[in-house]
Amino acid sequence: MKSLRDGIVYIWEGRLDVSPAWTAEARRLLSSRERARADRFVYDRHRRRYTVAQAHLRRVLGNLTGTDPADIGFGHGEHGKPFLSGGPAFNQSHSSERVMIGVVADGRLGIDIEKRRTVRLMSEIARKNLAPDESELFRRTPAPDRQRAFFRLWTCKEAFLKALGVGLTAPLRSFSVDPSRNPRSALVRADAHGEDPADWHVGNVPCSMGAEAAVAIDRPAIAVERLGYDPAGP
Repeated sequence: MKSLRDGIVYIWEGRLDVSPAWTAEARRLLSSRERARADRFVYDRHRRRYTVAQAHLRRVLGNLTGTDPADIGFGHGEHGKPFLSGGPAFNQSHSSERVMIGVVADGRLGIDIEKRRTVRLMSEIARKNLAPDESELFRRTPAPDRQRAFFRLWTCKEAFLKALGVGLTAPLRSFSVDPSRNPRSALVRADAHGEDPADWHVGNVPCSMGAEAAVAIDRPAIAVERLGYDPAGP
């Protein structure tokens, strides 16, 4: 068991496409509510990935809190978002077969991982959806580096919105980030959300090749500790 320390955001990354045997073991860790949700997916791939993601989450939380993964009891917020009464705070994100989980003792936490991929009309999407300063930053980026720049911007923005608890329901232009500033303070402007960038740690974090990831937490003096990458489980 790894102890959960204050001032640390723990990051774990893994895969969702695992063997049938691992998937069956993962399902045994889930609650009846989680199994029922898994069974509502029409396609087996989506059912499997949800099952494995929840098992990964339970194992990471269990490892950090000293709790049997199967015994973890999630509460659910107004919109169904899971939480643990009394903490720690956690968030997870997945993109294709990749999953990333973040855990922190306390605070509003958001995490996002995105597999780098071809995006049709990427420049047009950036112009229409990003804040003006972000769009200009993207425009000035040399063409060979634009795909990575786009996903570094996008992951920081989505992580921040997830930390706020609003997801992509909030306009992406309502705040701005600049991942090139420094690893801790990509958040430039968030007055539309009543937030002071000085109160936040928002920035990209290391992840496996071919992807970009970011974390947002309303604690500026915080460190990010990577628990490692395991394709099967923590």
